[in-house]
Amino acid sequence: MLEFQLFRIKVFPSAQGDLFEEGRTPQEILREAVRLLPDLELREESVWHIGNVAEIDDAAIYFRIGRTSKSTIEVYKDRRFLDQEFPVSPYTHVILDTNLEVCAIAKKTRLSRTTKGIANHLRRLLQESRAAKRLRATFEISALNDPEDFVAHLRNAYMITRFWVTFTRPNAMDAENDFIRPMERLLNESDGRKGKAEVEGEHLNADTLETLARSAAATGDDAGASIQPEANLAKTRVSLRGNAAVVVHEEPEDEDQKKGLLWKIREKYQSIREGLTK
Repeated sequence: MLEFQLFRIKVFPSAQGDLFEEGRTPQEILREAVRLLPDLELREESVWHIGNVAEIDDAAIYFRIGRTSKSTIEVYKDRRFLDQEFPVSPYTHVILDTNLEVCAIAKKTRLSRTTKGIANHLRRLLQESRAAKRLRATFEISALNDPEDFVAHLRNAYMITRFWVTFTRPNAMDAENDFIRPMERLLNESDGRKGKAEVEGEHLNADTLETLARSAAATGDDAGASIQPEANLAKTRVSLRGNAAVVVHEEPEDEDQKKGLLWKIREKYQSIREGLTK
């Protein structure tokens, strides 16, 4: 079984992109960037690639991301000990829902110590694609966190006295939240990249804060709170970060396995946005 970590991909077309391609949606740009199979040479004889692209349905594609390099092994041949070079190409699996702008990347320590490290290389590959350069588009990738533990702390707290949430530039699939949207618009119009909002009080409303926390979780942003768990206990701090959203699934070798994995990814993302019981 493989552990797939969920990431949010945001695509921001430039207003100064190709004038003949106005109206291209971020989802269309993302799909084209993957299908162009970009390469990225980090150092001599070490190149990252996207390959094995295949359609799953109208909104989702499967592909592999990996690195080619050379390795040296010691061999004994013709009564001589020799150093022999041979190519190696470790890879891992990716499922991408372009409508949701959510991807799931299988953990592979031969590629990177963390799955987030693989995601960072994916962002750089997309940024190097001909589509990105032609349209002057930029890509951002952030890990999605499972908000259930954080939300449980908010719901069960005797008192919530402080809450903060980060926000980034909006795009088409961002959670429509009446509180977050004006701040995202401010960030966008001021050409900012990231902002933070904070509220304090004696008894903050847990339901409102849960909505904000789920909005942040669904867009790859962060949230935190100062809570008093019980009347006789000291205040403590809790955070959305640190509980990565993951899906466990068998290696997707055929079409049915890929479709089953895609269904689990969409279900997981829906639970992040709306909750397990909603």
